[in-house]
Amino acid sequence: MSYLPLAKHSLLQNGDVRDTVDIGNSLFWQNRCLNVGRGESIGAQFNGVALGSMSIAYLTFGAEVTIEPATTDQHLIIQTTLSGNSSTKNGGRLISTGVSDVAVIDASLPTKITFQPGCAHLALKIDRFLIENMLQTLLQQTIREPVCFALDSAQDETSKIAWNETMNFLCSFYDNIDSPVQQNSHLLKSHIEMVACTLVHSQKHNYTDYLSNDRYTAAPRHVRRACEYIDQNIRSSISMSELCGITHVAERTLQNGFKKYLGQTPNEFIQSRRLHYIHLALQNADGKTNVSRIMWENGVNNPGRLAKFYFERYGCYPSDTLKARFN
Repeated sequence: MSYLPLAKHSLLQNGDVRDTVDIGNSLFWQNRCLNVGRGESIGAQFNGVALGSMSIAYLTFGAEVTIEPATTDQHLIIQTTLSGNSSTKNGGRLISTGVSDVAVIDASLPTKITFQPGCAHLALKIDRFLIENMLQTLLQQTIREPVCFALDSAQDETSKIAWNETMNFLCSFYDNIDSPVQQNSHLLKSHIEMVACTLVHSQKHNYTDYLSNDRYTAAPRHVRRACEYIDQNIRSSISMSELCGITHVAERTLQNGFKKYLGQTPNEFIQSRRLHYIHLALQNADGKTNVSRIMWENGVNNPGRLAKFYFERYGCYPSDTLKARFN
């Protein structure tokens, strides 16, 4: 951005640690800890606007600052780097960000964000249920698993541009209106829907495969019902007879439907979803588990064969993903 975002909504200039914590707590989430290098001036600047179930803020620091927010399962934070560098650890996931990089932070996981001196960010907080409602609207079905975004979910240029242009619009809009317009509930609702729609389309998450496949959204009910059943029962062995039973169609009809609308057989779809859930489990594993247990918990009877497919999809073996989880 060529201007100072949300300049008309300045909340803090050249602030100290206490002021920064207080404003962050009121606009975003409670901080368990904010650390600054000894003897350094924090030089914090905080611009922001609260929009009900969504908040937007511009923040920058004159010193290296580490923030450790308290955990909450209510919302997501989408962080865009405007200048400088930072690193974010969210659960067991770690990302280093530079200019225009986007990080989607799951507030339910332990988080530590370190800003280098001069690093500037735009941050948007949005209630998680709004994102999940948008997904259900787009998919035209109830989602059974909570939405789970990849931390480094928008590192390709198209995704970055889509998200950054949305943030650019919002900051420009709320810096050029008077207070009564800002309180217009219909206008605000349209902005929140725009953010939710852009987020789920531009950032990677556990429903991305469905959204990116137009053939899936156009698929007949029996194909979508089978997909839904597979996701609900991915940890168990799933047979064609089960799928035919819950969709009330013949095996040939179901096979043809999957091939026509998803470009794969039901068994190939099951394998793809199983790989996805195993990948998520490995990325979020604790120190007490291992690859074999995660495989077993996700209905895998032949770990060696699955590891081969995992490598073909992710470019590494399951053990490599688990090892990276704790590095």
